[in-house]
Amino acid sequence: MSVKETLLENLKDLEETLELTSVLGSETVVRKTFRVPVNEQTPVDLTISGVTYRVVNISEGGLGFMADVGDLAQVGERIPSMHLSFNGRDIPAESTVRHVTALEDGGFLYGVSLDMEEEDRAFMVDFVQKARERFFSQG
Repeated sequence: MSVKETLLENLKDLEETLELTSVLGSETVVRKTFRVPVNEQTPVDLTISGVTYRVVNISEGGLGFMADVGDLAQVGERIPSMHLSFNGRDIPAESTVRHVTALEDGGFLYGVSLDMEEEDRAFMVDFVQKARERFFSQG
């Protein structure tokens, strides 16, 4: 097994714990999967109620996105209609807000867990795994 393959295999076993302070309370967020930064090599678009938001990271079960306002949804609240686009493939999803974090430079970071059809989930898992491999091959 190559060093790259070993690293990627070890990442599957990695449990990253990240504590974020919620704007709406002091919630602790425990993240069990690696999040891949979204950039030009990993394009992901997100639309909620006709408004496009900038996705900053994605994992096999959720994503983080930026918004100008902190009252889009509260922690624990469902967002019933989201549309994700991965390289032109549109995926409808529902989500649950896990955290809302105020940023020093203004704006808010939302973390959501995603609920979607099994076929779409399989596509997303494959997309994230390939993006993770690209991310670690850059270094």
